Amino acid sequence: MLWILQKHLTLFQEYLKDYDQNNDKVRLKIVHTYGVVKQAEEVCRRRNLDQETTSLAKIIALLHDIGRFEQLKRFDSF
Repeated sequence: MLWILQKHLTLFQEYLKDYDQNNDKVRLKIVHTYGVVKQAEEVCRRRNLDQETTSLAKIIALLHDIGRFEQLKRFDSF
């Protein structure tokens, strides 16, 4: 399952290439997204969840706001 998480992290980085990462709002969403991934990992650790569940939680966290990037691009808002 770890390879699936790595694949999603790579795909997310590819996805971000379509957005201006010098834009403060885009950077804020990127930082937020990775922060949520870290928090998901911490929750899983505290609950002693297995690697597969932890990887799934991290993928969900990674993608939880994915539409916000396009929203920023089109409407300059969250």
